[in-house]
Amino acid sequence: MPITMKDIARMAGVSVVTVSRALNNKPDINQGTKDSIIQIAKDLDYTPHGLARSLITRKTNTLGIIIPNTEDSFYAAVVDGIGNESREREYSVILCSSHSDPDEELRMLRLLREKRVDGMLVYPTQEDDRYIDVLRHSPIPFVFLNRHTDALECDYVINDNIHGAFSAVDELIRKGYYQIIYICARPDASSGKERIAGCKAAFRKHDLDSRNLRIMTCEETIQSCYDLVKGIIKDTSGKPDALFLWDDRLAIGAIKALLEENLSIPEDMAVVGYDDIEISKFLYPSLTTVRQPTYQIGGTATRILIDKLESQDFAGPQRIVLKPELVVRETT
Repeated sequence: MPITMKDIARMAGVSVVTVSRALNNKPDINQGTKDSIIQIAKDLDYTPHGLARSLITRKTNTLGIIIPNTEDSFYAAVVDGIGNESREREYSVILCSSHSDPDEELRMLRLLREKRVDGMLVYPTQEDDRYIDVLRHSPIPFVFLNRHTDALECDYVINDNIHGAFSAVDELIRKGYYQIIYICARPDASSGKERIAGCKAAFRKHDLDSRNLRIMTCEETIQSCYDLVKGIIKDTSGKPDALFLWDDRLAIGAIKALLEENLSIPEDMAVVGYDDIEISKFLYPSLTTVRQPTYQIGGTATRILIDKLESQDFAGPQRIVLKPELVVRETT
């Protein structure tokens, strides 16, 4: 049988109310009595009953996280930032994956509400607008991770996608690559739209014809990008000088396709990724990429959410934009 506060009260010779006040660090209790109760609780390896406590406090000290998948190391780094900040603030987390499926995303939003989480950290798929209505009427505070929408007045923490894409394409142009394809997996997401805008801004800066910039889309998988780049190489209507990829995982597929066709990187075609996941520097050739502040995105968003939960300050959303940086390696 699990140890209860009644057991501690009996051993300490006090009431259950006194035990509760001691374990919850209330001020109006004798310090000696409090110390004795806490020591007995430790000796008995007492664990508070979370459900019972939540019924009293109306808090579970639990945060819900929804990310597109658990395979990509980019999301793992974001979750790492969330987990460390939550742990320091004594919150638990429930991690959910939407599998980039808007139906699953809606199911996860309902599930987290049923689990009575105190707040949510959401990386929306943005495949459609249904999540907006759900969150607009949600009684649970939330913060967006790395994406946002003008349709909601809410908190978010993102990386500066326009700056990141601009710096990548600007680097390519300065090195003499003028025929560029940007392969974008999520053109309708806020991050996709912003990166396309950043690419175009770099072309305007150098007074280059925007027709030299082509936008192509593929699924968010290495295989999909590999297949697409194979087709680009075989297209006799004109090969690009360089490829800029949605993320480093797609860049892995692109590099494999180019090397299989005996194309030299970057002499025949340059490659730039996005995220700077750990494997990027170990590829051959090592990948030039845009480093996102992934850990900071997760940690900052969690700090904003918990601060709001603990202060009940819901006046005015916080919109944090973090700067990515270009990391130049061997593929450019």
